[in-house]
Amino acid sequence: MTKDANTVPRRLASPGADPPRDDTYTTWVLVTCLAGVFATTFTITILAVSLKSIAEDLGSRVEVVAWVITAPMLVQALALPVLGKMGDLYGHRRVYLIGFFFATAATLLTTTAWDAGSLIAFRVLAQLTGTATMPASTALLFGVYPPERRAQAMGWVSLVSAGAPVLGLAVGGVLVDAMGWRPLFLIQGCLSLIAWAVALRVLRESPRQRGVSFDLPGAFTLAVAAFAFTFGINRIPRAGLADPGVLSCLALVPIALALFVRVEKRSEHPLLPLSFFARRNFTAPLIAGFCLQFAYMGGFIITPLLLMNVFGYSATATSFITMLRPVAFTLSAPIGGTLAGRLGERAMAVTGALAIALAMGALAAGAAGGSLVLLGTGLVLAGIGLGLSQPSLAASVGNAVDERSFGIASSGLAMTTSIGAVSGISVLTALSAGARVADPFVDGYLLGAGLAALGVAAAISIESYRWSHVRR
Repeated sequence: MTKDANTVPRRLASPGADPPRDDTYTTWVLVTCLAGVFATTFTITILAVSLKSIAEDLGSRVEVVAWVITAPMLVQALALPVLGKMGDLYGHRRVYLIGFFFATAATLLTTTAWDAGSLIAFRVLAQLTGTATMPASTALLFGVYPPERRAQAMGWVSLVSAGAPVLGLAVGGVLVDAMGWRPLFLIQGCLSLIAWAVALRVLRESPRQRGVSFDLPGAFTLAVAAFAFTFGINRIPRAGLADPGVLSCLALVPIALALFVRVEKRSEHPLLPLSFFARRNFTAPLIAGFCLQFAYMGGFIITPLLLMNVFGYSATATSFITMLRPVAFTLSAPIGGTLAGRLGERAMAVTGALAIALAMGALAAGAAGGSLVLLGTGLVLAGIGLGLSQPSLAASVGNAVDERSFGIASSGLAMTTSIGAVSGISVLTALSAGARVADPFVDGYLLGAGLAALGVAAAISIESYRWSHVRR
C-alpha cells in the first residue's frame, strides 16, 4: 500500500534529505554532475564500433582490442563499492575530484597508446579512477535533493548517461573516419578538464565520518566475489560453460560471498552493513536492477547480430535501427524521474519493468516472425522501460539509507546492475553467437523476458511513498 510521506521511516529523514535552502546551488550541483557524466561516457559506443580500425592502427586483432571494452567493465564492478565507501568516509567531493582528475589524465594518455596492451591499460586506469565519480555524484545529488525529488534528479542523470553515447556515436563516427580514433580521446580529455574545473569551483564537501576505519577484509572478499562472477560469466561465450576456468570462477563466488558475510558480521565498521538487506527498498531495487539490466543489455547486444546474420541488414542500417533503444531511453528518463515524484517510485519501477518484459516478448516475436516492426517496437519499449524504472530504483536505494551511507548504497546498486549487464551480454551472446537462424535469438529473448518478469516481481515489493503530500 502506498504510504503518506509523513509516515516515512525515520531513517529517510537524514540531514541531506531536507529541502535545500539554496536552490541555485542545487541546480549547479546537478549541472556539474551532468557535465561529468557526459565527459566520461560519450566515447563508449564509438569504441565498440571502431574496434576494427583501432586494431588495424595498432597492428593487433579485434578480439584482443575488444578488451578495451571488457576489461574496464570488470574493473568497474570491483571498484564501485570501494570508491563509494571511501566517499562516505572521507568526503564525496574529495573522491569525485581525485578520481575525475586521474581519469582525465588517463584519457589524455590514451592518445599516446603504442600497442593494444598500452591502450587497454590506459582505458582500465581511466575506468578505475573514473568510477569514483559514479557513487560520488549520486551521493552529492542526494545530499542536496530531498527524497521526493531524488528520482527527478536521477532522471536527468539517466538522460545524459544514455544520450552522451548516442551523440558520441553520431559525432565520433565522422571524426574517426576523417581523423582516426586518437583525436576522439583528446576531445574527451579536454571536455573532462573543463568539467573537472567546474566541479572544483562548485561542489561543497559532504560530511565526513570521524573515527571510522575502512573495512579492507570486507572490500577484498566482495571484490573477489564480484570479479569471479563477472570474469566467469564473461568467458562463457568464448570458452563455454564447461570450461574449467569458468567453472572455477563460478564455484569461487559462493565461497567469497560466505566469507564476506562472516567478515561483515564481525566488523565494527562494515563496508556494507548487512542490516541494509532487511530493508525492502534497498534489496528489491538491487534485484530488479540486476534482472532488468540482464534483459536490457543482453537483448540489445544480440539484436544487431540478428539483424545482420539472419535478416541480412547492412551495418549502417543495423546501427540506425538499434539506435531506437538509446533514443527512447534518453527521452523517457526525465519523464520517469518526474512522474516518480508524483506517483511514487514503485509505480514507475513496476511500469518500467513491465515495459522491458513486454519488449523482450516483442523482440522474440519479431525474431520468430521476421518482423522488423516488432523488433523496432521491442527496442523502443526496452528504452522506455529502463528510462522509467532506473531513476526510481536509484532513488529508492538512496531513500532507504541515511546520508552517511549514500555512497555505498548507490555503488551497491551500480555494481549489481553492472553485473546484470555483463551477465545478460555474456549469456545471451553465448546462446546466439554465430547463429544464422532465428531460433537461438528467440530463446535468448525469452530468457531475457523471464528475468525481466522477476524484475517486475522485485519492483512490486518496493514500498512507495506519496511525496506529493510532503509539507513544504
